[in-house]
Amino acid sequence: MQDNLTPLEIDALTEIFNIGIGRAAHSLNQMVSQTVDLTIPEIEILPNKEAKQKLDFDTEMEISAVTQRFSGDFQGQALLMFSKENGLQLVGLLLGNKIPIEDLSELEQDSLVEIGNVILNACFGTVINFLQSSISIEMPEFVQGNINKIFTYSSDNDWSLYIKVKFSLPSQQIAGHISFIMDITSLEVFQESVRKFVFGITNKAGS
Repeated sequence: MQDNLTPLEIDALTEIFNIGIGRAAHSLNQMVSQTVDLTIPEIEILPNKEAKQKLDFDTEMEISAVTQRFSGDFQGQALLMFSKENGLQLVGLLLGNKIPIEDLSELEQDSLVEIGNVILNACFGTVINFLQSSISIEMPEFVQGNINKIFTYSSDNDWSLYIKVKFSLPSQQIAGHISFIMDITSLEVFQESVRKFVFGITNKAGS
């Protein structure tokens, strides 16, 4: 599993997710009072223990997350995570900063679920389209707590597709993290889908 994807396959996957994130940014720009630029600086496939460490959340830090389960050709759980502070900043932007920060917590859940729904569905839709996969997605849910409550998995054999997302706005920088947690069987199916996609592209380019 160490050679899970080649650099070319990772580049292709990064480009696919960048397209999805671009669609999400377009939707968010219609929701918030400022222009939102989303970028993906890195994508990695890692054992869950390593992916958890990459998140760089202190065990005492409060995290706000949106989670969405998916099933089909491959299955697992998608997570969009922010520090509580960043989550509240994003909610404030969504609401046009018209509400005092101390009152935002009451609106945080619905607002972040809406943001998470936009981002995760844009990612899912783009990936499913490019990889020609069949996936069903459950309704998103809001979860809050420390990293040990948010990032859970049933087996050390589970792996994560880890993606760091940067939200760039005129007034501030907000970092979010996306993880797609999959069991090893689902990950292998996902990897094979990526390989077929890249093989198809390189064959067309060479013909």
